[in-house]
Amino acid sequence: MPKPDYVAGQSWTYRTRPGEEASRVAIRHIDHEPEDGEVFHVSILDVKLRNHRLPGGMQRAMNHAAVSRATLDASLLALAGEADADESWRDGYAVWRQAYDNGDAGIFEIPVSEILGYIEMVVAASGEARQ
Repeated sequence: MPKPDYVAGQSWTYRTRPGEEASRVAIRHIDHEPEDGEVFHVSILDVKLRNHRLPGGMQRAMNHAAVSRATLDASLLALAGEADADESWRDGYAVWRQAYDNGDAGIFEIPVSEILGYIEMVVAASGEARQ
């Protein structure tokens, strides 16, 4: 089976967590890195990401995640059309880019649904919001 052509600007359905079936992955940008090969910069939209730092304790999107082709291959199901034109992923990309270039960041190589669980775990471990 040939590898799908992932292109910046696409929106995809994926193997979601229960209750997030309407969620989509938007491919925002693709880098080619000497050590990691293709790095896909994605937004994960319409999720229910627990985040005690936000009012209401819920985050509706993960605006930026750097992922491998293996992550997309293991997660994406069907092309859902064009991604929205939201540019809020760029802030997360800029932070990632600097950290990556300094050797302090990498890319996710786990399925998208597991990335969301991992981020929830990291946020929860950071402690409760201070009043």
